[in-house]
This record gives sequence, C-alpha cells and structure tokens, in this order.
Amino acid sequence: MGGGRLTEKRRAGWESLGLEILRTNDFEGTHLRRDGTYVVCFGATWCPATRGFAPKFSSRNGRIPARLAMADITSLDDPLWDSFPIRITPTMAVFQDGTLVGRFNGRRLLGLRNSDLDRLTDRVRALAGADSFTTEARPAE
Repeated sequence: MGGGRLTEKRRAGWESLGLEILRTNDFEGTHLRRDGTYVVCFGATWCPATRGFAPKFSSRNGRIPARLAMADITSLDDPLWDSFPIRITPTMAVFQDGTLVGRFNGRRLLGLRNSDLDRLTDRVRALAGADSFTTEARPAE
C-alpha cells in the first residue's frame, strides 16, 4: 500500500515541473496529437535517471522554441515503450506538427546529461529556422 502512495507522490512531481504531461492517448502510434514543435521527455517515475533529469529538462522551458512536455511511461505495460522503441529513460523526442523528427536516446546508467540538452536546444533552434528537420539526433554512446 505504501508503494502506491510513493508512486502518487512521484507522479505529482511531473506536474510540479510546470510542463504538459502526456499519456498514451495523446499519441496515435508514433504521431503526437499536437500541432507545432514539441520536445517530449519520455520518463518513468521509478527511474532515478529520469527523476534527476526532469528538473534540468523543465528548466529549459521558455528557452527553447518549442513546447516541452513529459510523457509518463511509468507503467512497463504502456504501449509507448514499444511504439517508440524506448530502452532507457529518459529519452527525448522532437515532434513537428505531430511527426517525430529527432530523438536523443538515454544511455544505460547515465540517462541524459546537460550536454544532451544543449545539443537538443541547438537542433530545435535549427528546426525553428528551417522548413524541415529529419535527422535523428542521438548522442554518442
């Protein structure tokens, strides 16, 4: 019973970031049901790397020409794990008018770092100045 309370507290933590929280029904396959440019951080509340990274991610809100959102994939049964072949959380994805156009995969034991956010910021700024952006961004292993 105590574990459920802990999960609820952690879920509330996503909301405390001040970002939109996305769920499975916000996607249709790999298509995000949103217009505009979105950067989505896929994360699980039980993941220490995601819990550490999420505040860094949300601190970029308003500094990147995109809406930032957290996709809550706390349940291992969530179909988003398979829709986006996510193996490590956090993983960030960039969407333009619902279409996946870039991605930064988390790394085992490391997740994502500030340098990944810096590269993401540069790529999203380039996207804002370009007609299209189709390069999948993946940090070096």
